[in-house]
Amino acid sequence: MDSNGDSQRWAKDFPDEPVQRRRTQSNDGQLSRPSPEGVKASESIALLWLWYGEHVKRSPVIALVTALVLIATWLVLWNPWDPCDAPASVCEKFDEIQELNGVASVELEYEVTSADPKDGDQATATWTIRLSEDPVASEAAAAALRAERITQGISLPGVTLNHYSQFTIGKPQVINTGATTGKYYPLSILPREDLGAELKQAYEFRDAGALRVTNSSVVAADSQSLKTLAELAVQQNYLVSFEAEDRSVRYTPDATIDLEKLELVIDAGALQDVGSAIYGSQSLSIHTTSPDSSVETRAIQGWLEQRTPPNNEPLKYSISSPGFAKIVDGWIGEVLPAALIPSPAPLPEGVEPWTRDPDASYCTTEAVRFTLSAPDAALGSRYLSVFATNVSNQPCAVQGLAAIEFFNGLGESQEDVTIIATPTISPELVLIPAGETAMSTMKWAAMSTANDPDETESLEVSLFPGLEPVKLIPRIDGQDTTLDVLDGAEVEVSPWVQALEGWNKPT
Repeated sequence: MDSNGDSQRWAKDFPDEPVQRRRTQSNDGQLSRPSPEGVKASESIALLWLWYGEHVKRSPVIALVTALVLIATWLVLWNPWDPCDAPASVCEKFDEIQELNGVASVELEYEVTSADPKDGDQATATWTIRLSEDPVASEAAAAALRAERITQGISLPGVTLNHYSQFTIGKPQVINTGATTGKYYPLSILPREDLGAELKQAYEFRDAGALRVTNSSVVAADSQSLKTLAELAVQQNYLVSFEAEDRSVRYTPDATIDLEKLELVIDAGALQDVGSAIYGSQSLSIHTTSPDSSVETRAIQGWLEQRTPPNNEPLKYSISSPGFAKIVDGWIGEVLPAALIPSPAPLPEGVEPWTRDPDASYCTTEAVRFTLSAPDAALGSRYLSVFATNVSNQPCAVQGLAAIEFFNGLGESQEDVTIIATPTISPELVLIPAGETAMSTMKWAAMSTANDPDETESLEVSLFPGLEPVKLIPRIDGQDTTLDVLDGAEVEVSPWVQALEGWNKPT
């Protein structure tokens, strides 16, 4: 048979039929030329196809046998089962790792991320090395360390090759986390600082009943398993996060694992109408399955406020309703940090305190003159002070919050404005000497004034709720101005004080 002539006739008869060859690569990372044997085999396939077309069609049995021979020959040349699609020198190491005692299987993803003929290519080799489930931790660690040394020792001429390794045990499980669905191994460790120690830690958690383990996280079947695994972590000084399989509880420790905080999270997660309880960043977040204004949500908040905080130290909580439409926050057991416990406002340096007289008469509207400071702004916040100057001929007292209302240019009250007392300042009795001025400060977050909303153009202020208010207009350099206190604003107002650090008073 004339192989050259038959090959030419085959190419003419089947111009779009590719000759299948196995993809081979040389040690420098470039595709190598097909071997003479590969070319010869391809030509043999072509001749078989030609012979099939001319002679075999007449016999169905011969046609079937010939088709099977052709398919088998094509699969041998293509070899779709070859687990290593990488340069030859990398695949040699792939085979070496596969043969290690304690290694169950190896997967490799090789990718040229940047081709540069001048400075050389950039490539990554991502290894997934599944360890045998039978060996003890020390044997598995030994196999992993040998495999890691092999991968990190691989280099290619003219190629900057970066290796990334993952050591796993067991088959990956399909897990729906709510946001995504992915595959997770029962044990998965990425080499970081000390692979041997990292594997030892993972094996200890697995042997103690963990469902899934990574370098930094442990998943447990239930709350009792969570406690057991956390106790192990405390004993061994392991710092990892913990999560229940149903995702109802998640605990991410601070500098150390606190078993009292973990117990709080577990107990909160077990409450009726609680979807999840999550501790992290020194606070407890609870997501409910009931509306924010419901009896059920109020019961959850009541439970949190009656619970003794872990170690009897302040711990913040937040409650979010379905859709995260509203968040309510507070402090476990209503134990506040020292910085938030109301106390008398400290006076600025050099300011002498006024005398105190608990029997002094309270100021009347006629006894004081109200004025406003110029509005100020910084870092997305707005600031304004209201001053009350004693214009009578004797001292008079004020205490608590001023009554303040905001009005737009039409003289209409801004709707749903919430006044919040400054939480760190207690409402002390302030005795204003004749001719002296007390102050109350206001702070609010900047609000959008796009699309020409009705900004505040005037305020009405009185010393206490129920007294006759006085209308005030904010000004800057003698010119009327507006405030971005709009419908729905929250304004923090301090009690009346003699003076306050960082706030100016008229001289």
